[in-house]
Amino acid sequence: MKSSHLMPLKFRPILKEKIWGGQKLISQYNKQSQSTQLGESWELSQVEGHVSEVDFPQKFKGSSLNDFIETSAEEFLGADCVSRFGNKFPILFKFIDARQTLSVQLHPDDTIAKKKHNSFGKTEMWYIMATDKDAFIIVDFKKKLSRQDYIEALEKGTLVEHLQKIPVKPGDVFFIQPGLVHAIGEGVVLAEIQQTSDITYRIFDWNRVDDQGNSRDLHTFEALEAIKFQPDYKYKIDYNKNSTDPEKLVHCKYFKTNFLNLNEGLKLLDYSNHKNFVVLMCVEGEFNFTYNSVLYQVNSGETLFIPACIKQIELSSMKCKLLEVSM
Repeated sequence: MKSSHLMPLKFRPILKEKIWGGQKLISQYNKQSQSTQLGESWELSQVEGHVSEVDFPQKFKGSSLNDFIETSAEEFLGADCVSRFGNKFPILFKFIDARQTLSVQLHPDDTIAKKKHNSFGKTEMWYIMATDKDAFIIVDFKKKLSRQDYIEALEKGTLVEHLQKIPVKPGDVFFIQPGLVHAIGEGVVLAEIQQTSDITYRIFDWNRVDDQGNSRDLHTFEALEAIKFQPDYKYKIDYNKNSTDPEKLVHCKYFKTNFLNLNEGLKLLDYSNHKNFVVLMCVEGEFNFTYNSVLYQVNSGETLFIPACIKQIELSSMKCKLLEVSM
């Protein structure tokens, strides 16, 4: 695949049924599924066994993320990305619909994940897209817990009493670093940007059982090594939701995310200073653009991959909110 022939790409979502999933990704964001429990749409993934394939444009339809990386890694990912991660696609992009509250969980950092799972760790961020009345997330504990307090709460079944619920509304942003206890609450739809990892340590699952009456596995002992009882950073991100200038959300060593609130006739996105690929997640509204005589339409709940070798695109017919993600 010659770099001169690379184009912006829309990948086919990989849809995941979950015990806590609903139907909003179908009804509100046009994901094609008959499921009544659609929990996740993996928009861009190189997780083994779950590798994304192109949906548009037609000339690349069916080609996988791996195909591009194998044939033109630097033009596709960017020289900086390749030097850091080789032929690994380092970020996983998702939309999530929580009809029920997810398990209370946390993620390992790079060191633990490499040692125990031969994987990246899991640093992630959330952008809240839609909420039901009284929607919330769980992040951290209400007050400081010692390791012994935590173990006792698990043994007594009183962990829920210690969890901090935070009301949320569309546009809220949270940065979830490894070790932070968290859960997405019922009635929340969000965009998630994370390291390429599918490792989660569940510590409580609301005593849920599946159709066969089985509880999901908990990871009590693994979590004890990874948990952070005193987060040393601000996990709710403040920014100007009404700004017409790009707003910095989360810039960490794994990804950099900006918020673009666009409501103009034309908007040139200039990536001449970027060394790597860019991903646009459309979290509200829609936009169009033409590239090499191909017309693209990107709607709410869709994701666009822009290869590193493409240095600008001009958006039109816009009224949209985008998460602009780079490295």
